Order: sequence, then structure tokens, then C-alpha cells
Amino acid sequence: MMMPSGVTVALPGGYWLDGVCYREAGLRPLTGEDEAFLFETDHVLLPAQRITAVLARCLTRLGPLHPVPPQAVQQLTIGDREALLLHLRRLTLGERLACVLRCPHANCGEKMDVELRVGDLLLAAYPHTQAFHEATVMGQGTPYRVRFRLPTGGDQEAASSLAGAGPQAGVELLLRRCVEHVLADDERPMTTIPPAVARELPTLMARLDPQAELTLNLVCPVCGRAFSTLFDTAAYFFQEVSSRVTHLYREVHCLAWHYHWSEAEILAMTGGKRQLYLGFLAEALSERRER
Repeated sequence: MMMPSGVTVALPGGYWLDGVCYREAGLRPLTGEDEAFLFETDHVLLPAQRITAVLARCLTRLGPLHPVPPQAVQQLTIGDREALLLHLRRLTLGERLACVLRCPHANCGEKMDVELRVGDLLLAAYPHTQAFHEATVMGQGTPYRVRFRLPTGGDQEAASSLAGAGPQAGVELLLRRCVEHVLADDERPMTTIPPAVARELPTLMARLDPQAELTLNLVCPVCGRAFSTLFDTAAYFFQEVSSRVTHLYREVHCLAWHYHWSEAEILAMTGGKRQLYLGFLAEALSERRER
């Protein structure tokens, strides 16, 4: 069975290949097979690895690349991967995202329903297009010139593999991978990343790749106090998909029972196509009962 057709989406940062930045990608919605894959890898792959795997499955094109290997997905910035996940969620399950949050303020803790829209979470293309960035950071009166790139999915995977050693170990590894060099004021290259650079660089990276970290600014409807919280697209989307797996296999059972299609044929369909056939089937069964 043919794979479902997809759409062309824009990347805020872009994929660099041979010195050229490409900001267009082809993306198709999840099939039942993809949904089953996400459920089965829930406790097998780290979150960053699952993002790489599912995007590699659903990207039909990345700039001139077709097909798209996992290595190319790993080279995308975290913000571009976040944008692709949002587009993938919209293609698969729609524009609206219903969330239940709890007010973090003491003596409140009230639950609240928050409805988001994918379009409101997607950012426009970044004005900068360079693969590497340079900045000057002051540390104890010494200016340090830093040349660095933005963190990628591969960096995220490597850093998350050190989770057992604590979050700081992952941050240090990510910085070492992203920093090309640090020069002191006498143009002397530093053999280690100075503490001032290590403190300032994550903030600089976040400013250059704002799609990488989505912050929701909300007001509690009960206590009236404002608060901010991070929205984790991958965690939200993957939990949605995993929670539907029982329903997915019921759909497979029903379609296989009546149409005599194989499991592989049914899982190759998107959710929308499965629902279309289930609707036809419900109409046919209803007409049969009325006779």
C-alpha cells in the first residue's frame, strides 16, 4: 500500500547541506504503523531518540534529500525538530491541543483547562541563516570571543544519554559539542570553556533558536496570579498517541474482520483514512439492520 501523501512545511532555522541552507521539508501524517512504533518504543528509546526516529519515518523530503536518513534528522536544530513535531501533530490529530495544567502557586494548585493551537506555537523563519554564530562574553574583565553552532538533535541525544550523571553533565557535554573555539583577548585559544561562557552561552543559544523552548504565559482563573510553564511538544504528542493504541488495534480488528485486510495493510493507513472506512462500515451495517 502506498504511503499517505504529505505537505510542504517551513523550518524556522533550516537544514545545512554543502554550505546551503534549506528551509522546506516534506512531511506526511502518522500511519497506524507509526503510532504502534511510538507506543512500543515508549520505554526503549530516550525521548530525543524517539523524536529522531519518528521524524525520519515521516519526513518525505528535507531540502534536496529524498529519502531522509536519521543522520540528517539528527543534524537539525532542536527548534527545527520542535517545529516539525508541531506540524506532524497538526497533520495527524488536528490544530487544537487540549491541556490540563495545575496552578503552581502555593495555597492554590487549582487545575485548569487550557486550549492551544498549533499555529500559535509555530514561529516564523529566523532572520539569521548562518550555520555558526559568534559572540563576545565578559568574564572577570576578560572578553572571550566564542564561535559556536546551535544544539542539534544529535547533541540532544548525546546529552540525554548522560541523564544518570545529572543534568549538569548533559549541559557540559552539549556545550563542548557546540563550541568550535573560545579565544581570549590575546587571541589565545582556550583549552576549556571558561565558566562565564558556560553560564552565558545557553541563554544566547535560546535567543537564536526560540522555537526550541516553548514557554506558555498563563493566568490562573481561580487565584488570578500569573505563571509560566514550558510546553513539551514531544511529551504531549507521544502521550496522546500512546493513549490511543488500544483504540488503534480495535480499529484494526474491526476493519480486518469485515474487509479481510491484513494488519499491515490497515496499519499503513492514516487515522483519517481508517475513520473513513469505519464510517462506511457503520453506514452499511446500519442499513442492513433497517432492512
